[in-house]
Amino acid sequence: MNAAARHWHYALGPDSARTSRPGMSCTRNVLESLHGHGSADGSDGRRDDVLLVMSELLANACQHASGPTCIDISLDDSRLTVAVTDQNPAQPLPQPCQPGEPHGYGLHIVDRLATDWGVTPVLDGKTVWATLPAP
Repeated sequence: MNAAARHWHYALGPDSARTSRPGMSCTRNVLESLHGHGSADGSDGRRDDVLLVMSELLANACQHASGPTCIDISLDDSRLTVAVTDQNPAQPLPQPCQPGEPHGYGLHIVDRLATDWGVTPVLDGKTVWATLPAP
């Protein structure tokens, strides 16, 4: 990372197993610390993309694992990377979209909005991360 790089790490408690609210609150706080509550430079759409991607990663951790254990957000030059760690070592795979079904679109959304995304195995599970243009 360069000298201007910044990193935020948030450990999430057991309440996060049922909801993405704590992780989303942390993400909003980071984004607000970067640029305030609103912007006239077009970055609001990029901020919305970051929030949507983080929401999908958190929802997957709640649905397919015992919930997220932590989130990490890193800003480096023109990229923002969001990451969600959970205790399920299984690799997430995009599922075929089923028209009319309310679920199964999350990783497709992440794939469309992120410039890159992937999975990193960790000692007690995995970290799913996505990189987007910085807001």
